[in-house]
Amino acid sequence: MNFSVEFESVTKRFGKVVAVDGVSLSIKVGEIHSVIGENGAGKTTLMRLLYGMYKPDWGKIKVFGKKVNFSSPKDAILNGVGMVHQNFMLIDDFTVYENVVLGFEPKKGLEFDRKTAKEIVNNLAIKYGMELEIEKKVEDLSVGLQQKVEILKLLYRNANILIFDEPTAVLTPQESELLFEILKKFKKNGKTVIFISHKLREVKKISDRITVMRSGKSLGTFENEALDEEKLTEMIAGRKIPTFHHLRVKNGKIALKVEDVSFFKNGIRVLKNVNLNVKEGEIVGIAGVVGNGQSELEEIISGMKKPSSGSVFFYDENVTNLNVRERREKGMVYIPEDRIKTGLAPLASIRENVLMGHQNKSLFLGKMALLKRKKIKEFATSLIENYDIVCKSQDEQVGTLSGGNMQKVVIAREFSHSARIFVISQPTRGVDIGGINFIHAKILEMKKRGVAILLISSDLDEIFTLSDRIMVMYEGKINYSVDKMEAQPDKVGAAMLGMRV
Repeated sequence: MNFSVEFESVTKRFGKVVAVDGVSLSIKVGEIHSVIGENGAGKTTLMRLLYGMYKPDWGKIKVFGKKVNFSSPKDAILNGVGMVHQNFMLIDDFTVYENVVLGFEPKKGLEFDRKTAKEIVNNLAIKYGMELEIEKKVEDLSVGLQQKVEILKLLYRNANILIFDEPTAVLTPQESELLFEILKKFKKNGKTVIFISHKLREVKKISDRITVMRSGKSLGTFENEALDEEKLTEMIAGRKIPTFHHLRVKNGKIALKVEDVSFFKNGIRVLKNVNLNVKEGEIVGIAGVVGNGQSELEEIISGMKKPSSGSVFFYDENVTNLNVRERREKGMVYIPEDRIKTGLAPLASIRENVLMGHQNKSLFLGKMALLKRKKIKEFATSLIENYDIVCKSQDEQVGTLSGGNMQKVVIAREFSHSARIFVISQPTRGVDIGGINFIHAKILEMKKRGVAILLISSDLDEIFTLSDRIMVMYEGKINYSVDKMEAQPDKVGAAMLGMRV
């Protein structure tokens, strides 16, 4: 059998944590091979070992039959291994071709040969069907086009093994389809593609073989046809995961109304006369490619920013000039998109984090404004148990938890408020299958109670799973709105790209 990559009993530890535990895995030349598992399963660590970002503590890695011991990603690249990360490694004010050849520029004497660089990059783009204006600056490209620049970087460096880590996380359905066509061309040209994703529908669609990992170990490698999505989910999570059916609740009054809201940032109008409303017991989903005004909209509704013009209403009360705390006390609760920067204090304990926003409640505040420590400990214990937060103790620094457990801390704290309106942004970003299911169930519980929910997510599956109405934001505007029962993913995806629907 002709293998491009072989892992033989590979182990990697970080202190007492065994991230990869004796994994053996062989990947064929010219196949699309998916590696899947929950957060902390070891899949990304295994690929970083292959890419030279880490060194194994035990075991062997072979590339095209030859044992390798890469000391850096540059070593890996020189040996034909490339990786496209979730966060792109591009220089915004460089052009496409400058980014592609950076560090490996063709020379004419001692000078950078720009003409040759442009020809090489343009020919590569044409060969693999990537439509790119090579003299355009990266900062002016969509996320989907920026990803193509990353891929071209690997091809320019003659990568024959291409690793993709959650490549569709920020892509529209149309952009994802284009990526899959590119991956198929790689396979046709004899290149090996390693695909890491938590989107099982995509894994089933694109893979030849699938390796499932859990708790740092490989549970085995399987032909795609041998496993359906339900079986894969069960293997990943180690238990059966229930599926959700769309839930309709009788809607009440309009709880949240955004009226003609505009916002200028650094002189640029990033929100343009946005209008929307959300009723009691309704989930309105805002879809859109990241960077089209969603962040500014959620911050204006929550009170973190004030609009340049327009108003925000809580039921019939104009709350545009109220701050975050004043809105929270009325029942407007906000779960921000960035759990590290905005949602948590990473160096503080779990107990301190779940108390934030509750500290002035009479339940926790005693005489002379002293905190009731026993009550706070009981509160933290109940949230840890009810929200299945995996931790050593409530004294543990929240920043040491996995991404999914950090998100559960945010969800637990905010869902324990007496909310009448929830603004929830990217609730399951970076969360594994079991965590996604748990968070979705909690959101639907709130809906059943009659809470109005504005859901902002770049994950279209999430939008379609939870929403009653779907709106699309593009370049600061709501450019499409549809009832969930009439919504079609291709039309929503087209609206996300600014096309007429």
